[in-house]
This record gives sequence, structure tokens and C-alpha cells, in this order.
Amino acid sequence: KPEIRDNTKFLKGVTGIGKLDIIWRTAMGERGRLQTSQLERMAPGYGDVRLTVEAIPSIVALEEPFSIVLKVLNSCERTMDLMLSFDGHQSGRPLLWEGVSGRQLGKIQPHSSIDVSLRAIPLCTGLQSISGLRLRDTFLQRNYDY
Repeated sequence: KPEIRDNTKFLKGVTGIGKLDIIWRTAMGERGRLQTSQLERMAPGYGDVRLTVEAIPSIVALEEPFSIVLKVLNSCERTMDLMLSFDGHQSGRPLLWEGVSGRQLGKIQPHSSIDVSLRAIPLCTGLQSISGLRLRDTFLQRNYDY
């Protein structure tokens, strides 16, 4: 939804969960109170980089290449230089990625995104999950596996 894509708080997966309010009485009967500011929770797996599928065919032919368009979102406050690679340990996985592993995606400005087109070959029939992708932040040397 456009209204969600424009709000970086939603893109980071941050949810307001309320305030913590502690009230007590001392031994002399005086009241005490402690209240926090609004507490927020970040959904697991979002972190600094978010990867979403933008376009994928609903039906593909076995052992025939098909295209996938992914959106890579930089949700942190600094420019990121990312590299895309494919997991080398793919035995038993239903998809074989086509192309060069270790491809530089370039610099992505804070709170902006780029679209990446990939090709894959299905090796098994049935409903499959997309896996075996790794984004590497070349500055912090941090990996994000999808």
C-alpha cells in the first residue's frame, strides 16, 4: 500500500505496544509511581535491510528459467553498499539461481530502495519457497540471509 511504503516506521516493522506503569505504596502509605514513555517493538527479521518480492509468476515450468523482481529496502539511517550472493550449499533446495554470485548492487541511500531482477530454475514440482539469497553490507561486513 502506498501509505505504508511512505511511512518508514511501518517499513521497519515497529509496533507501539503501550507504556509500562508501576504504582506502589511505601511502608508509610505514600504512593510511588513510575511510567515509561511509549514502548515500541520491532518485528523479528527486519533489521537494516528488508527484501520483498515485487513480481513473480504464479506458475512456472519445471527446469525452465523464470524471472523474479525483488525490492531491497535500506531502512537504516546510513547509506549502505550491498552485495548480492547465492548460497553455495543448495543441495536439496528446490531452486537453482542463475547468474553471477557476488554481484554489487551499489549504494542505497537511507530509507530508499532498488529493484533487482533475478532468474531462477525450478528443480522440483509443487509449491516452493524462495531461499538461498544473501545480502552483504560491505561496510560493516554484516550478512542478511533470505
